[in-house]
Amino acid sequence: MFNGLDDPTSDLSGRCAEWERLVTEGLECDANSYYLGALYRQTREIGADGTPGEWSTAGAPVADQSCVTPADLADEAARALATLTLAPSPVVVQPPDGWTVVNVPTIAYTEPEEQVLDTTLLGIPVQIRATPRSFTWDYGDGSGPVTTTEPGAAYPHHTVAHTYDQPADRVTITLTTTWSGQFRITGTPSWTDVTGTATTTSAADPLQVYEARSRLVTDDLPGG
Repeated sequence: MFNGLDDPTSDLSGRCAEWERLVTEGLECDANSYYLGALYRQTREIGADGTPGEWSTAGAPVADQSCVTPADLADEAARALATLTLAPSPVVVQPPDGWTVVNVPTIAYTEPEEQVLDTTLLGIPVQIRATPRSFTWDYGDGSGPVTTTEPGAAYPHHTVAHTYDQPADRVTITLTTTWSGQFRITGTPSWTDVTGTATTTSAADPLQVYEARSRLVTDDLPGG
């Protein structure tokens, strides 16, 4: 069904019925465009016994041939970026054993990766590339979220950390990643920026926050 490139109900991937077909003619398009041939409808009669007759002569085009450019698909690409399923960024916590202590930095980081997804826009095959741009950390203790452009790193090169000031039972560190996007018609060389962003949310396993206490003992220390 073709209702124009600006109509989101257009779909160029459908099949004709048994008694009709669409014929295309050629047009030269540039390297970043998709050739969409002119469409001509032909019909034929199907006999009572199911035998098809001859095809009719093609009439006026149903749709003129054209070169579909990235600009023609930009709005659809923005909608696709916002709705496609992206893999959430993993959350890594140090110490890694499900517990930490107050007044000591707890390290969190992620290992974000660019993602490329194959889809179709108006029946035209495209690739959408999602790139992580910012990271919003919520440490689960009511301290409020913190947004960084750094994904963080493992100790001792860490750049993202949080210090709990109270013991807590099973707090959860949550990460919201904001992704920017680009797209290209499949098989073409150049990427085009997509308007808008997408977000994913992921969480670490619950974390126990303990309070470390010191005490005096009368027993000899090992080796004493």
